[in-house]
Amino acid sequence: MEVETDIHDDPQEKINSMLERLEDTREKMEIEARIFIEATKQFTLEWIRREMEVTILTLESEPSPDNLGYDNEKLSELKSDLKKLPYRIPDIVEAHINREDYWIHRRGQLQEGISGDYLEFKKEKMRRELTSSIRMILGCAVEIFGDLNDGKPEDKEWVKEQGKRKYVCFLRFSDEMTASLNRYFERLEELFTLNYEIKEEMSKRGWKKI
Repeated sequence: MEVETDIHDDPQEKINSMLERLEDTREKMEIEARIFIEATKQFTLEWIRREMEVTILTLESEPSPDNLGYDNEKLSELKSDLKKLPYRIPDIVEAHINREDYWIHRRGQLQEGISGDYLEFKKEKMRRELTSSIRMILGCAVEIFGDLNDGKPEDKEWVKEQGKRKYVCFLRFSDEMTASLNRYFERLEELFTLNYEIKEEMSKRGWKKI
């Protein structure tokens, strides 16, 4: 009669199970990363569309007598650009946000033995970097779709950073972006905990670390 072996009685099976959980956590984090990226595309699309619509409304309601021809030409270009938004924004977002160095789960090796404070630091650092990139995305989109403001010195919405325009006013993520990033951070805690437990288990048995 065969006796069923508890997974915890077999060191290799236990490690394999933990590694599977680690990989499953990575996959779930990748899903959240993609959700965040797609939500950022929608956020950027809506933000730029609002800016363009305001500019179009201003040109239509307050045409400049001295530059009527120019205003009409600019108005026509903006309306044409407005139709192109869904085709242009995704590439801009992908280039700035879908980067390996932003998404910790994509790294093969994870840091060992991190503290709770360090984990919170990593979360906040990631949030700051993503926010900074989204500010750059808005600047890139504005430049591609025409100058939506006069760019006057007194305009405090934009600065130049590394030769690129960057939005510097208050910026709040959409609800979907915030929810996705929060779920990602929850998984991040799981990822580091599992990684620590696996390496502790292997070290305890004198096995080579992953």
